[in-house]
Amino acid sequence: MQAVNVTKKKTQNRPIDIFRITTHDLQYGMIDGSAIYLYYKAIPANRATGELGIESLDESLAGRMSGMRWVSGWYRLLRNTKIKSRLIFALLLLTTVPILLSGIYSYLKTSEAIESKISTYSAEIMKQLLKNVQLENRKYIGLSDSIMLNARVQQYATSYESLDEFAKRDMNVYINTLLSDQLELLQNIKNVRIVSTQETVIYDMGYSSIGEAEFARLATLIDQADGSDQWSYVSTEQGEPCLVIARKINSLEDWNKPLGYIYVSISEPLYSQQLYADVDMGTGTDLFILDGNGNVVSSRNTEILLHAPYPDAELIPLIREHEARSEGVFQAEVSGGTHLVAYGFDIYSGWYLVSTIPDAYLNLETRSIQRNILLLSGVLVVVSLTFALLISNSIYRPLTALVEQTSRIIRGNLNTSISDPGKDEIGYLSDKFNVMVDTINGLLEQTKLEQQQKREVELQMLQAQINPHFLFNTLNSLKWTAQLSQAESVSVGLSALAELLRNTIVDKKEYVTIQEELRNIDNYVEIQKIRYGSTFDVAVEVEAGVETCLAPKFILQPIVENAIIHAQDGIDYDLLITIRCQSEDELLRITVADNGKGMAQHTVEHLLQGRESSPEGRLSNIGISNVNERIRYSFGNEYGLRIESAAGEGTTVTLTMPKMEAATKL
Repeated sequence: MQAVNVTKKKTQNRPIDIFRITTHDLQYGMIDGSAIYLYYKAIPANRATGELGIESLDESLAGRMSGMRWVSGWYRLLRNTKIKSRLIFALLLLTTVPILLSGIYSYLKTSEAIESKISTYSAEIMKQLLKNVQLENRKYIGLSDSIMLNARVQQYATSYESLDEFAKRDMNVYINTLLSDQLELLQNIKNVRIVSTQETVIYDMGYSSIGEAEFARLATLIDQADGSDQWSYVSTEQGEPCLVIARKINSLEDWNKPLGYIYVSISEPLYSQQLYADVDMGTGTDLFILDGNGNVVSSRNTEILLHAPYPDAELIPLIREHEARSEGVFQAEVSGGTHLVAYGFDIYSGWYLVSTIPDAYLNLETRSIQRNILLLSGVLVVVSLTFALLISNSIYRPLTALVEQTSRIIRGNLNTSISDPGKDEIGYLSDKFNVMVDTINGLLEQTKLEQQQKREVELQMLQAQINPHFLFNTLNSLKWTAQLSQAESVSVGLSALAELLRNTIVDKKEYVTIQEELRNIDNYVEIQKIRYGSTFDVAVEVEAGVETCLAPKFILQPIVENAIIHAQDGIDYDLLITIRCQSEDELLRITVADNGKGMAQHTVEHLLQGRESSPEGRLSNIGISNVNERIRYSFGNEYGLRIESAAGEGTTVTLTMPKMEAATKL
């Protein structure tokens, strides 16, 4: 376990502590210049030194940090992209993508539904066609049963060799009579032949002949199949395609005793036409019958050769893979193209009834739906793009106008405004922008007026200024004259006046310490005692450390002067003025309280509003309202002067301002 140098950060009510890794042995993430604090379990590695070692780090932390960097990167990329581009991208993302996804989903679901519907439809048709084939084949089986199971026909077959010509002719007439009624209904039958076991022809309709070799082949097939019926395609000597049902005739008295064979020949074109000529399973669909060897027995498509293997030899194996059911539907590559193959199996004849529907037909309707979906999606995308542009412009253009007007202000052009009738947030911002510009212009005009007034005051002060050296030399001369004349009070008054004037006229500092301000009060009190004698006294209480705090110069003299002049009128006791200087947190609070006659509330309001008595007899034109305005102008409206007074209860004036040490002077 590797020890690392970490700085422990105290936490409260947490199951684990937070540590900030400072070692170079571990990497920690930096996002937007800020170090990430890692939360992990730490154990002491060296209890003597207090160093900590990391026991384990969350393995997923690296993944989370990587994800945070990825998000931060995307955020910076977006912030570096114009708002219009972001709006259009966001609106298109929220409209076009859902439209396209919905279109694709609808197309796939529709294609799946259509394919399922066609598959079900094909399976139902094949099932019905298979029933028709079986029903049709039973008719031929029934016809052959009516002959081979007839007792007279059995007798004829047993004793045919011993019959004379008259009996044979009578037998032919009888069999013709048996067939005549059925042939009216089964017009597809081209010939019926009965042959004895000695290959002697017992009966033949004589309509169509298929050749003796074919009959012999069919008889052999029956014998090899243990007497099972055989269905086969045969071409007549006239070249007409026929389907032949070959069956063995067994004795009714002894079923194991063969009496001969019966062959029923059926016209394949008529058979095919009757079964599925009018069946419509789609353009390009082939309907045909295959035997167990894959040879074509019957087909609606004349281009498919009969009595020959189907062109695609893989079809029968594919069908046999699905032969667990008597019918089915599957997709396969047939004859070089994708087809939907539907089949039905007739277990009696061993035939496969097959239809192959080309993929082009299957997709005909889906392609139409696809075109409609694409067209609709395209229209929706165009509409979405139009609305995206409209919405983005409704946000971007007023913002651009706001940015342009802001740039004009930065370049110093304040004669500007924005005309935005909108009621949204940008409209509100534009309206407040105009208010701000008007406010700035008003403040600039006010500043210009104040500067002009200040220059006028400065000019008046220059015009009225007395040479300070001449004034102070004169005062010093008078002070020494008073001392030589042993007029001690006059000497003290002249010394206080000189010091007070020096701090007022010569010292141009805007701020002085509390100690200096109280020294000015001492000098002023000494001067006033020459006039009023011992009728008043001043007490000063200064909290330790406050004497070095700064305050605007000459803010206490007008308040003390007002107390000396007005507070002792009408009282028969000595006036006491108490000055307290103290700090409260970050505030400096100075109170000037007297035990004089007090004043009514309206008088207090007059003082704060600047409606004071004539400045005649005062040290300066600075009044209490001026003190209040100076504090507010220097520090803000939350600071200033407060007067608490009532008739007969004295007056307390409280000055509140920020606490400023000499090193933090504004």
